Amino acid sequence: MEIGALSMKEIHNLNHLPANHVIKMKKLILILLLLTPVWVLSQTTFTDKQVVKMDSLFQVYEQNDSLQKIKINLLTTQITNYTTLHVQDSLQIAFMGEKTDLLNQRIELYIDLTKELRPKWYNKPVIHFFLGAATIITSSWVVSNVK
Repeated sequence: MEIGALSMKEIHNLNHLPANHVIKMKKLILILLLLTPVWVLSQTTFTDKQVVKMDSLFQVYEQNDSLQKIKINLLTTQITNYTTLHVQDSLQIAFMGEKTDLLNQRIELYIDLTKELRPKWYNKPVIHFFLGAATIITSSWVVSNVK
């Protein structure tokens, strides 16, 4: 039998392996697959220029990352401030609506008050003038007819 070639009997025996052996084999294959790129990269050597360039790139990336974190914190604070402002604006709009309703009620009360305080038909000066004239005419007629 060649290495790497399995007979049908051996393949049949693999199907009947206990579950823990199968899990161990899967883990071993996964570890080997994950270590393969590390093994390939470990054989690569870098020149001093490449190392300096990579180091400067790493520093730039770290700086950008820290700046991004600061920016994220500032934007989060700004969102919080806008949320608070939204709540305050909503309250102010609600209070303005209440104020409008109260002012409308006050206007209605003033209209009712002016209706109550408006002179009645019998309290108008024109009516008093004609009543006075009628009284004088009636009294003079009575005096002239009583003789």
